[in-house]
Amino acid sequence: MKTAAATEKASTLIGVERTARILAAVADSEVGNLAEISRRTELNEATVLRYLNSLAALGYIERFNANQYRLGWEIFRLGQRAFSNQVPSDAVIPTMERLMNEFNETVNFAAHKDRSVVILDVVEGRRAVTKVSDVGQTDPWHASALGKALLATMPDSVWRDIVASAGMPALTSHTITSMKKMAAEINEIRERGFAVDREEAAEELTCVAAAVPALGGGPARYALSISFLTHRLDPENLEHAGDRVIAGAREIAAKLQ
Repeated sequence: MKTAAATEKASTLIGVERTARILAAVADSEVGNLAEISRRTELNEATVLRYLNSLAALGYIERFNANQYRLGWEIFRLGQRAFSNQVPSDAVIPTMERLMNEFNETVNFAAHKDRSVVILDVVEGRRAVTKVSDVGQTDPWHASALGKALLATMPDSVWRDIVASAGMPALTSHTITSMKKMAAEINEIRERGFAVDREEAAEELTCVAAAVPALGGGPARYALSISFLTHRLDPENLEHAGDRVIAGAREIAAKLQ
C-alpha cells in the first residue's frame, strides 16, 4: 500500500511539474503551435496535446487558428487576483491612469519580488505603437528605470550584491555594464529622486521611474514608471515627467499606509 501511495504521489508531482512547464512554454512561445510547445518542454507531442486539451477545458489555455495555443482567460483572472492580493488596485490604478492621461504614454507598476523586478500592472497609452510591457514580465535591474529606482533605495552593499548576482549584460549600446558607472548612476538617482533608462533596455525607448517610498523608510518594494518613445521626450519634458512620477509614487505610498 505504501509503495502504491508513493507511486501515486510521484505521478501527481510529475503532472504538476509538466503542467507548469507547458503553461510557461505557451506564455513564452512565438508561434504557439504543438511542435514548438513540445520542443520547449522537451515532452513528446502526444503528451503535450493531452495536457493542452485538459487545460483548454478548464480555461487556462485557449486554442486559436486551428492549431495554435495561447494563455486563456482563467490565467488572466488568476493574475488579476494575485495582483489584488499583492496591492489593492484602488491604491494604484487611479494614479497610473492619471499619468497615462497626462502624458498619453504607457505607465508601469512593478515590485521587488524574489530578487527580481516584476511588472504587476500596465496601463497602456493610447498612442503606443508597440506593446512596451506585459504583466508578469521581469525587468533587468541594471538597465531599467524601475530596477534602478528600486536599487537606489537599498544600502550600497545590498544593491551591489543584487546587481552582481543578476549580471550586467549589454542589452543595447547604451546599457551600463560596469559597477563603477552603476554606482555613479545610483548616486545621481538618489540626488534627483527618479531614475531614467536612456535606451538601456531597448532601443528608442526612454523610461522614467520613481520608487514608492516604504513605510518608515528603507528599501522600497514597489516602483512606478512612464515609458516614452525617445523622440517624444525632450530634456524639459523629462524633468516634468520625473516630478510627476515622484508625485505619483508618493501618492500610492500614502494609500498603502
